Amino acid sequence: MFYQVKYKLTGQRFWRKIRRVKGDGFEQAAGIRFFITEDETRIEIPTSAIFILNRQRFQLIKSQLNKETGKVEL
Repeated sequence: MFYQVKYKLTGQRFWRKIRRVKGDGFEQAAGIRFFITEDETRIEIPTSAIFILNRQRFQLIKSQLNKETGKVEL
């Protein structure tokens, strides 16, 4: 399962999209948020940007937690 991220850097007018994201995280010390795409590309964006993460991200996290805990979703 993949999801899409929209972001806008400070001072920019237009939103940009990152498609087919399969994971993300952040490095607080470096001040970046990173996204891992389907082809294992790592994209780093400053945490000062504005991010919109779609609902598929939540569904992906939920399904991963269910697998780890052994829960079966009905």
